[in-house]
Amino acid sequence: MTATPQDNPALTGMTADDTALVYVDYVTGLDNLMNTLPGRVYRNNVAAFAKFSALFGLPTGIMGEENAYYGTFLPEIRALIDAGARTFQPRSSPTGYTPEFADWLAATGKKTVLIGGISLDNCTLHTSLDLLRHGYRVFVVIDASGTNSKVSEDVAVMRLIAAGAVPVGWLTALTELGRDFAGPHGKGMMQIIQAHWPASTVGPTHDTTPDGHGMQLPF
Repeated sequence: MTATPQDNPALTGMTADDTALVYVDYVTGLDNLMNTLPGRVYRNNVAAFAKFSALFGLPTGIMGEENAYYGTFLPEIRALIDAGARTFQPRSSPTGYTPEFADWLAATGKKTVLIGGISLDNCTLHTSLDLLRHGYRVFVVIDASGTNSKVSEDVAVMRLIAAGAVPVGWLTALTELGRDFAGPHGKGMMQIIQAHWPASTVGPTHDTTPDGHGMQLPF
């Protein structure tokens, strides 16, 4: 029997009215573990991902804790906390799907979760799997996550896909949630893109478009 788009989260995608954001353990003490992405690219991508909360006005949950071992939250994540994002800390389990978190997420009414964090093969993986087990549709921002082993990262992504999660990049997630550059989120989408994309060329870029005006809104 052929699956319909409604049966396949990779085809149905995300919408801004049914999505919650989850940021897992974005703390400075774990930065040195991240080598599956170049450091500057990783930080650029996290900064871009962190801007989704304000742009789309999505319920935002932040997992992690600050202490001598874990350090402090990355500045972009601290800004979300200061803006009112819900924090869940500390916890004793690799998964962030604690009773407190489960109650918060259920209260949002959202059935789709866009999640990223450290590490992709541990806390982000286990939290994502638990979300799937409890009936949520899960999209994992792979290029704003990472770990210290390419092999472990690949295995984690394969398991996520096998379990029904959808791996995405931050740019894909941004444009899927925003839908249309002529829509209400178009200007904000373009501002994030202009500031953070292409992530593979973090740093100064040169405009090579024919008219010399670069990426512009279509109106």
